[in-house]
Amino acid sequence: MEILSFISVFGFPAAVIILVIVKRGKYKNKSNAGAFFFENNSLVLNTGIPYPIPFDQIDHVELHYSSWEVEHKLSYGLTVKVIKKNGKKKRVFYKGFKTARLALPSDMEAALTERGIRCVMADR
Repeated sequence: MEILSFISVFGFPAAVIILVIVKRGKYKNKSNAGAFFFENNSLVLNTGIPYPIPFDQIDHVELHYSSWEVEHKLSYGLTVKVIKKNGKKKRVFYKGFKTARLALPSDMEAALTERGIRCVMADR
């Protein structure tokens, strides 16, 4: 009976941790990547469980940030909103640090434009 209660209490959190480790382990470029990274012709949102979106499904990406925070603080808040061609949206929040590969919104915009993805910058 004790084993059953132990499994019921710790089983779900352990399963979630294992799922996160397995899903994140599939991607090579995830460490220090910032809000997103590119892999296998997809834009991968760098969340707890990475969320890949193929380039051909993306209409545009919106980056919402405060230019004051970017200029005057070591970290800043950023919202990445991916609008797909079918009208669906995926939004993630990111606490940006200037040490990431794509550290600044301008870096992110340049990387998206380089891959042919339209980017809209929105200063809050």
